[in-house]
Amino acid sequence: MAATMLATGAAAAMHSPPAGDLSVMAVSLLGTAGLGIATALVVRRISHRISFTGQIVTFVVIALALSVVNVGVAAGLMFLSRHDLEVLFVLLAFSVVATAGPAFLMGRHTGRRVSEIEGATQRVADGDLATRILDPGTDEIGRIAGAIDAMTAKLELAERRQVENEAARRELFAAISHDLRTPLAAMRATIEALIDGVVTDDATRDRYLATAAAEIRRASALIDDLFELATIDAGELRLHFELLNVEDLIAEAVDAFQPQVSQKGIRLEFERHGGCSVQADAQRLGRVLYNLLQNALRHTPPDGSIVLSTQVVDGAVEVVVRDTGEGIPAN
Repeated sequence: MAATMLATGAAAAMHSPPAGDLSVMAVSLLGTAGLGIATALVVRRISHRISFTGQIVTFVVIALALSVVNVGVAAGLMFLSRHDLEVLFVLLAFSVVATAGPAFLMGRHTGRRVSEIEGATQRVADGDLATRILDPGTDEIGRIAGAIDAMTAKLELAERRQVENEAARRELFAAISHDLRTPLAAMRATIEALIDGVVTDDATRDRYLATAAAEIRRASALIDDLFELATIDAGELRLHFELLNVEDLIAEAVDAFQPQVSQKGIRLEFERHGGCSVQADAQRLGRVLYNLLQNALRHTPPDGSIVLSTQVVDGAVEVVVRDTGEGIPAN
């Protein structure tokens, strides 16, 4: 309504046409405006049934058709000759066709881009996370395609990490299962020897029992590791942080391993540097230190050495374990 009044007022100001002509022009403008709005509402309601190309061409053709009507009304009010009107309508018809063609091509190009996005998202939904749209556009469709590509890349990375974690978990369970066989076999051999009466003197029997008790503790530690792994996987691990002196924990672990290293003739040393306090869970950190020492002891040959040291790097405490074993493979 406001646009119609503005257009009619502008025509009156520029040309001062008769009142009747202004009325006809106002009715024409109102009618075409109402028809345009009604058509837009209809197309919007049924847009889910029409292709993107069809929607663009429809709006362009309707806009041009309404323009033709308004120009025709204005030309009639100008008392143009029939020949002039025919020429005018031919030119307007050509304009409609000439404009509808590029609109169709633009709509088809945009529709093709949308179809590519649809196909890519369907492939991603089917599990093909290597799919990329790679739309070079910087418009809204291009940004949507870029966002989908970024999301797919993150999903692919998450899936790769999940596969790697599953493989590492299977290897860990296999390793723990293998390690459990050793203490179980040792306990069985020891107990069977006691049952069969192979051991007769008290000193040997006590030594066998001590060995069995040590193997039981070893098996229990492995089972605790399995339980802790299951707790971590379930997201139920609870840590109790407190201010700890890392060097005190290391010293306790070194003292606990002295009998074992002495039996193998291994030299175990700890080099203190001081000022190594951290916020940590004492029990969990102690288990980590225990595992580090246990691995070093397992892979260090007799008459070898294991040296632990601490250092502060960028505000963090590093615990270094050096031994004369075969080392950790690069892969």
